[in-house]
Amino acid sequence: MQPERTLDYLIIGGGLAGATAAEAIRGRDKNGTILIVTNDTALPYHRPPLSKEYLRAEVNDTGTYGDGGVYVQLPDWYDANGVEVLREVSATGLDAAAKTVTLDDGQVIGFGKLLLATGGSPRTLSIPGAQLAGVQVLRSLADADAIREALAPGQRVVVVGSGFIGLETAASALQKGCTVTIVEPQARAWPNMVSPAVSEFFQSQFTAHGATLRYGYAVVAFGEAQDDRVGAVRIAKGDDMSQTEEIPCDLVIMGVGIQLNTQLAQNGGLTIDPKHGIVVNEQLETAQVGIFAAGDAAAYPDPVLGRMHFEHWDHAIASGQTAGSNMAGGNEPYQHVPYFFSDQFDLSLNMLGYPSADAHITLRGDPSAKKFTALYVQDSTLRAALMVNDDAQMDQLRDLIQRGAKLTGGAAALADPARDYGEVFKG
Repeated sequence: MQPERTLDYLIIGGGLAGATAAEAIRGRDKNGTILIVTNDTALPYHRPPLSKEYLRAEVNDTGTYGDGGVYVQLPDWYDANGVEVLREVSATGLDAAAKTVTLDDGQVIGFGKLLLATGGSPRTLSIPGAQLAGVQVLRSLADADAIREALAPGQRVVVVGSGFIGLETAASALQKGCTVTIVEPQARAWPNMVSPAVSEFFQSQFTAHGATLRYGYAVVAFGEAQDDRVGAVRIAKGDDMSQTEEIPCDLVIMGVGIQLNTQLAQNGGLTIDPKHGIVVNEQLETAQVGIFAAGDAAAYPDPVLGRMHFEHWDHAIASGQTAGSNMAGGNEPYQHVPYFFSDQFDLSLNMLGYPSADAHITLRGDPSAKKFTALYVQDSTLRAALMVNDDAQMDQLRDLIQRGAKLTGGAAALADPARDYGEVFKG
């Protein structure tokens, strides 16, 4: 099918990776035509504040991120830079050989270079009552608006899942005066990433702020109050349906992960890794020349873990920049030490690298003072660092992780806050 129009650069996905790629393209190519296609109703925005400042109504939806708002760029920027954003439209078909994309409104768009920044869709639970009003996910700005409107002092909120989105929304709800219960099927917080002692530290912060924790429990049904609205959550201890509990609620927030959006790429004949998404090379280009991927759904080669994907803010920016630059004629390898952050109550969390439960984890600092760093050493190599209100050495730790620095100073030196990291790691 002949395209109705052909763009130099077509970006599918209006999230942070897509918007950052557009910025990078325009930085190299001042005249090429750029179109961003997004199924969202809004211009590209940052997701981190949606579970934190935006949810607590501390920032608005009129400014840019870092300037009292959530947006990547204000509307005038797109006009001034010749970047078209087509909203509330989804891409339904990709013909990689013909270099065309079909949209759900019937348009066929041709492209010179294509970026797939399709991200992911929030997972839900296939259990009774999951479609009731008041059972919310948090992925989009519209989701955050619905939850923010519902959060009020005294409201009973059940948060399902205690990943970062779950705990951030739980913290925000508590700060808004809600009564909060956190339900998580795993035995403790982040068991694949932190030690039992660190799990206990984070869990204790939530109980201190009034949350009720139900670790080791699975949600089995949502109960209806009236008018097709959720009124209770039924949970069971593990797989033992004889140990059930019903939690009355006014709102449910599900934070149970995302499903990578790879169907468009798969239908277009691109290679998909079932676990990590759209397979790309070091330049974030697929095996089909001229088609790139960035953000959550890009399965890129990593020097430590091999092929991987990463579902966090910093990766969306970094991969979007690299992909956009390479689409416009660059040849940059994507080199990125994984990084993500979270804010919960008065805790600022920064995680660098590759945390693993198999690593030897050493705490430096004082958890009772809410200031410490957990250092992950595996095969004598520094692989990750979790900093809690303790990020002064973040750049140094990032460099050591990137270089695969080896522990030479011993465990006691590693735990000593007075010792510089450069003294205990070499290489």
